Amino acid sequence: MEKYFKVHLLTDIVINASLKTEGNMTTLDFIPGSNFLGIVAGRLYPKLTGDEAFDLFHSGDVSFGDAHITIDDQPGYPMPFSIFQDKLKKEIGKDDAWVHHLLNGNEPKEDGTQLQLKQVRSGYLSKDGKYLKNIKKEFALKSAHNRDERRSDEGRMFGFESIKAGQSFIFSVIFKDGKWADQVTQALTGKKRVGKSKNAQYGQVEITAIDDPHVFESKNTKNGKVVIYAASNLCFLNEYGQSTFRPTVEDFGFTKGEINWAESQVRTYSYSPWNYKRNATNTQRDCIAKGSVFVIEGVDNQGDVIVGEYQAEGLGRVIYNPDFLEGDENGKWNFDIRKFEETKKKADQDDSNTQKDELKSPLAKLLKQKKIAIDKELEIGKAIQEFVVSTNASRLEKVSTSQWGGIRQIATRAKDVESLQEELFGKEGFLMHGVAADEYWNKKRLEILEAEVKKKLGTKYIAKLAAEMAKLKQKDNKK
Repeated sequence: MEKYFKVHLLTDIVINASLKTEGNMTTLDFIPGSNFLGIVAGRLYPKLTGDEAFDLFHSGDVSFGDAHITIDDQPGYPMPFSIFQDKLKKEIGKDDAWVHHLLNGNEPKEDGTQLQLKQVRSGYLSKDGKYLKNIKKEFALKSAHNRDERRSDEGRMFGFESIKAGQSFIFSVIFKDGKWADQVTQALTGKKRVGKSKNAQYGQVEITAIDDPHVFESKNTKNGKVVIYAASNLCFLNEYGQSTFRPTVEDFGFTKGEINWAESQVRTYSYSPWNYKRNATNTQRDCIAKGSVFVIEGVDNQGDVIVGEYQAEGLGRVIYNPDFLEGDENGKWNFDIRKFEETKKKADQDDSNTQKDELKSPLAKLLKQKKIAIDKELEIGKAIQEFVVSTNASRLEKVSTSQWGGIRQIATRAKDVESLQEELFGKEGFLMHGVAADEYWNKKRLEILEAEVKKKLGTKYIAKLAAEMAKLKQKDNKK
């Protein structure tokens, strides 16, 4: 039995891609199944006996899948790594894409010219052929809190990347028998919190059960050759109990056959999941990334639906001979793919125009201005964070704090960017005369600062940038 659920993001959510706690933290573009297992465990674990808890959460009889982005209310599937396109093409399309294992070692030609192909490594596609290149994300600049002084801690800024609110994701739970289905459904549905910083402004979602989603299904093997698509991350152990990136045909449930590695397309990565209960990391997992494709020849039976280890957390899900890995005799991709982002962008513009017409009340206009101001602050914060970690910032590290203080004062009182440029770089500008000009401001440093002034972020950006550079200089002086 397989039951499907939709996750609608009521707020931004943070699903960190790594365990690092410093610098800019990036987020995954999907919600791992371990989050849903945790939601159910939080509700049901205290009520179960030891045998029942093992049966539900640890045996693999119940598998909580990863949630992937929806495309027009249909589940999105990670782009298979066997799809290649012309290196000179910017967008993926049916007429300029090829299936790697169908090329038989021959590079395609067009008008007699041999094409150079590159692997398509990002994006999601749906059953009706719509393609979404990227999900929507947000970036927020944060500062650590100094509890003793009850203010932001100097020099401890970091960036948070999050999945933007308003998007929806779909995942499924697979039951080897149906005895836990009702309890799991009841524990999952409703308003829940997932990811990092759930006690702050992140993590609120609403989960609802859905029926009959448009999903790709496995197809029977023909002529003893099977193509296996990794719909989730896969993790395998060898005969010695060690993780391996080279699974055998037996790992997929076949009694005989051989993996054709030349025609397969596999990417790998490793990670260590965080165990909240023990406040420590679990054993490192060496995984084959979702989207990988295996080609196995000489099989005589159908493979398993879920393979490998950590099946309870959604790892190990595969699809056999999916429709989106078929091509013609020349290897050209047969799947009818359309660029979903273009129609989506137009719909968003239409919604924006409609909202613009409806902003007639003073409150609506005020809220719109507030949103514009907040978006501007976020853009400035992101630009500052990107600059302070760049090589250009290191080239300005010898500039004194007093110089940055002077720049900040000028930027604060300047009416616009043009007047700021004149006061800093004009003939009588602050940086163009005096002992400090000879000591700190050579041609290269002036060019770097002037390039930042010319960005379309206003005088407030330069004032805040100068303040941040002064803090970094003070920190270096203390060292």
